[in-house]
Amino acid sequence: MFTKKPRRIFLDYAAGTPVSERALDAYTRAIAHYGNPQGQHQEGRAAKEVLEDARARVARALGVKRSTLTFTSGGTEGNNLSIAGFLRALEANGADIAECHVVVSAIEHPSVLEVLAPFQTRGLQVGRVAPDARGVVTPERVRDALQKNTVLVSVALVNSEIGTVQPLSKIARVVHEHHYGGSTAIPTTATLHPEYGGSTAIVGMRPVLHTDATQGLYTNMQPHALGADLLTLDSGKMYAPRGIGVVYAGAGVELLPVLFGGSQEGGLRPGTENPALAAGCAAALEDATALRAQETARLTTLREALIDMLHHALPDAVVNGTHKKQSPHILNISIPDIDAAYIASYLDQHAGIALATKSACLEQTDANRSHVVAALGLPAASASTAQAGGKAWRAQNTLRLSFGRGTREQDVAYIARSIAQAVSHYRSFS
Repeated sequence: MFTKKPRRIFLDYAAGTPVSERALDAYTRAIAHYGNPQGQHQEGRAAKEVLEDARARVARALGVKRSTLTFTSGGTEGNNLSIAGFLRALEANGADIAECHVVVSAIEHPSVLEVLAPFQTRGLQVGRVAPDARGVVTPERVRDALQKNTVLVSVALVNSEIGTVQPLSKIARVVHEHHYGGSTAIPTTATLHPEYGGSTAIVGMRPVLHTDATQGLYTNMQPHALGADLLTLDSGKMYAPRGIGVVYAGAGVELLPVLFGGSQEGGLRPGTENPALAAGCAAALEDATALRAQETARLTTLREALIDMLHHALPDAVVNGTHKKQSPHILNISIPDIDAAYIASYLDQHAGIALATKSACLEQTDANRSHVVAALGLPAASASTAQAGGKAWRAQNTLRLSFGRGTREQDVAYIARSIAQAVSHYRSFS
């Protein structure tokens, strides 16, 4: 039987984080400014000041100009604005969408993969790059996928299911060296990181690189360091109040809105701005930056200890994703001869442990497999094959454990033991 715990153990930080005290305090103080930031009166000006102060603080944390930042409702809207907004701008500048090509990794979040579907119905060509067996989207595979008419490349900084940190700066170099050979792309300018030259320069007709950085809390998320032209953040993944996100668009990268009805956020995101959410987001991002090294070391130790214990308790369990290029807050395992949804439910009800089987945005779908794990180790051109290394069970029997500030060292042994007991219980009657 499970040992009773004095508290629940939350292992789904990749889906949503609690609000930190500092972020909550910033939000609570800012919510007193109830005026509409667009208002031409004292109350409106006060709210606008809070909003722009938050934008400036986010910009400092990211090492960018505040004019490059747009507040959204979160990561999904941010990815939609980045990708659909860019493609819409291309069309507005005379591009024929049927002559354009986009490269995405096969393990992207649905808010990246699915936003392309309406454009594909009108002829947009999309190439999907499979990761290697470690879950790494290699620069070589990206280079091989580029075509003369490639206008956009999208690769997440950290995969939300298996936690692999992608070599984005190396991918950026490949993308930025690839000049478009068609007639529909527009010249792009970018303020370059020192690694790329350190100045604002015309980089020519080349693809734009977008990265979904919503899971990048334990990595460097500064666009210039990554070489990213477009970058998306989500407050709900970084200890801020949920409901706000950030899109960075570098100099020369034109976007058009995907929502309509107002001129807010430079015309890119209509709707009354929420200064309180922006203030909470800024405070949380500052906290995350300050705590990054400390939390990375702590969570890496906990993650590795849990892997060792799980391997001892369940020798047939497989870790999905590389160790060396891995965010410390995500551990994805596959266990043969189980029903992952049953195990997750059993742990929730009987052991007080909250974990996931895959990305929260996919938990309620009918698909019983992880498209991320399914793509691991496949040839570059086989990203749609529904197997992982020839073993379909790996993609079907996944558990995602994600850690955060509330995860304690003393919980690790209990977590490993509880998972092993849940597996034993399922196998004993199935």
